[in-house]
Amino acid sequence: MFQSKFAASMAIGAATFLIGMSASAHEFIASHTPANAKPGENATLVLDSTHQFGLPEEAEGVNDVRATLITTDGTNDIAISQNDDAPNLIGSFDIPNAGSWIAAHRLGVVWSQTPDGWQAGGADEHPDAIASTRYEKFAKLLVGGESTSDFVTKPIGDMLEIVPLSDPRDTGVGEDAEFQILLNGHPLTTSVLATYAGFTETPSSWAYATDTLSTEDGSGIAKIRVSAPGLWIVRVAADMPDAEEGVGNHNLRATLSFAVEE
Repeated sequence: MFQSKFAASMAIGAATFLIGMSASAHEFIASHTPANAKPGENATLVLDSTHQFGLPEEAEGVNDVRATLITTDGTNDIAISQNDDAPNLIGSFDIPNAGSWIAAHRLGVVWSQTPDGWQAGGADEHPDAIASTRYEKFAKLLVGGESTSDFVTKPIGDMLEIVPLSDPRDTGVGEDAEFQILLNGHPLTTSVLATYAGFTETPSSWAYATDTLSTEDGSGIAKIRVSAPGLWIVRVAADMPDAEEGVGNHNLRATLSFAVEE
């Protein structure tokens, strides 16, 4: 009986550690500067890792990040480097004439909860680990001029993805932007968070929270009320078993950023 209670206690403790780490992990967010760059002009892609939208806290490892510009004409990689002036990553690209995606992928990185705190690496590197989790992140940024809805609403194939049902930049203040949440290409029932630049300086705070629902457009649909102009971010997360032995959980995070004019 004692061993059973002890095992249950350890399992609950490990789950608590996982939830705590997942909740406190940095969000991976894409934006560009200048924010008002027009089609044909050069812009700088900015990849933040942060708890506060618009304020970078740490830079992801350059070797762990990939960025791609996806247009109606094809796909091109964007070279990423460490920003010398801020704790984030940057890259250079030309604003496309038509609505396009920038897709950024922070490859999965394993972290373990140990008696000495969270350490990079799995249970093979940390035999005393209580729990190990792989964190993988995706960020989409809608850029360019006017878009055709069939391009903007087509999934790009991220493992966890936020797919707009129409161009969210056309959403007026006080209106809803609609998205479908996909996990491995299938609709996901989950909670969805959203906020906009300047909403608050409080970390891990969001302007809007909702759950997905089923509508005439399908299941896994989230409606986000746009309450202010500016740069918006929509965020989702999901957990699934990890394929690697000794890594008990695979935490996925995805964001989508888009600008709403006044």
